[in-house]
Amino acid sequence: MSENYTKNEKSSKFAAILSQLRKERGSSQKKAAADLGISQALLSHYEKGIRECGLDFVIKCSRYYGVTTDYLLGISGSRYGIDEEYFNRMTNEDENGVSMAAISQGMKILLETALAASESDAVRYLHSYYMLCIYRGALTLAKSGALPSEMFRIDPNIGHELAAAAIAMLDARFVFIEDKSRTGADPFNKTDLHTLVEEAENYLMSIFITE
Repeated sequence: MSENYTKNEKSSKFAAILSQLRKERGSSQKKAAADLGISQALLSHYEKGIRECGLDFVIKCSRYYGVTTDYLLGISGSRYGIDEEYFNRMTNEDENGVSMAAISQGMKILLETALAASESDAVRYLHSYYMLCIYRGALTLAKSGALPSEMFRIDPNIGHELAAAAIAMLDARFVFIEDKSRTGADPFNKTDLHTLVEEAENYLMSIFITE
């Protein structure tokens, strides 16, 4: 009984993930089925968990959607095979004093500031800005071979330039939050956001400003 339950549970996870990935990609069942070399009816059965597929199809889906087979089967929560423990190690500073936790906290402060401003434009601005920055970072990793190129519909070189242009347009069009709407990021109490701003400016000066 327990073996059947486990088997059914795994099949259900695969069906749900398979359907989710197709929808995220914006593909119809007809289009995805054609790309995967099966009938739409069969893909529908797979996505509903009515029928089980073979290992070859799992591998084909893994390549098509750019995720690991473990993620497809519901074994791992990591789409791209990144060790979960890696994220735990990000909170610790390396030998150069760099902590990814500071970036996380800096983003949190910016988002809280935008929300406290009660300006929907501010929230939309930050969402679009971070989305495009993450997209550009993902493109860079894909070009280096660290992420699968199948993730992207737009050519990486073109996508990178378009994202840069879109960020420049956002900056040019948006008038940011006034001082009265700050959430208590007191300039005399240094936060992770202050640290990141200082680090970014030092980095820019080291690259573009010569003595």
